[in-house]
Amino acid sequence: MTGFGRAEVNSRYGRFTVEVSSVNSRFLEVAVRLPRSLTELEPQARELLNASITRGKVSMFVNLADNGTTAGTALINRELARAYYRELLKLKRELKLEGALSLSEILQLPEITKPVATEPDQASIWPVIKKGVGKALKAMQAMRAREGQAMASDMTRRLKVMSGLIAGVEKSTSGAVEKYAAKLTSRIAELLNGQKYDQVRLEEEIAIFAERTDIAEECLRFRSHLDQFLQTMGQTDAVGRRLNFILQELNREANTIGSKASEFDISAKVISLKEEIEKLREQAQNVE
Repeated sequence: MTGFGRAEVNSRYGRFTVEVSSVNSRFLEVAVRLPRSLTELEPQARELLNASITRGKVSMFVNLADNGTTAGTALINRELARAYYRELLKLKRELKLEGALSLSEILQLPEITKPVATEPDQASIWPVIKKGVGKALKAMQAMRAREGQAMASDMTRRLKVMSGLIAGVEKSTSGAVEKYAAKLTSRIAELLNGQKYDQVRLEEEIAIFAERTDIAEECLRFRSHLDQFLQTMGQTDAVGRRLNFILQELNREANTIGSKASEFDISAKVISLKEEIEKLREQAQNVE
């Protein structure tokens, strides 16, 4: 499912901005982008996402706006400063210049000072980032939950449609054997033109037809799978893979019913059932 969450956390290191987003995917794919100085924390960030999400293409981006309190230190090249000073004094005497050399003038000379960045304390920064990730994840999960509610509503509607279709299949099979027996008896009587025929053989043929076209058990299992699907949707843990499995079983029963169908009306209903199953499968692949 899709979602986006953003959070900001202020700390003595600066302001951290965390963004977490997810898009549909059958599997879990995680991408993490941290400031260069904090790349050592990537495994911990990945672990945090893996513990919270089981399916989706998830991206996390962390930015640090430095507040200036961790600018680091600066080194002064004393040997170079002394060398500059000696040469400048010589030049001053040669040119017979007046005035004294100031420290600020010397510090402006090339390569006298060199800034040294202070490496951030990873152990101290991680709790700050973790807090931001937690807030962003919460916001993203709320968005995913809203999408999930809309998806659940549509799934429930499709389950009701399928329940109606399977009821129609059961109704269409009612009396099918009797119809077949009457049609076969009439056809045989027409072909034999009043001659006697083997009644036992006829009854055997009708029994074979009845057994071959009996779909009561398949319809019963289909209804059971519909109930399981609906119950699974109501669970609070990750159910995406279980929903996919139930849909496989629904499709299996629909195929069996279709292969046994003796009426065009049943075949048409089976096609509609498989269309609904496929739509549910597309949705279930994005359910966590």
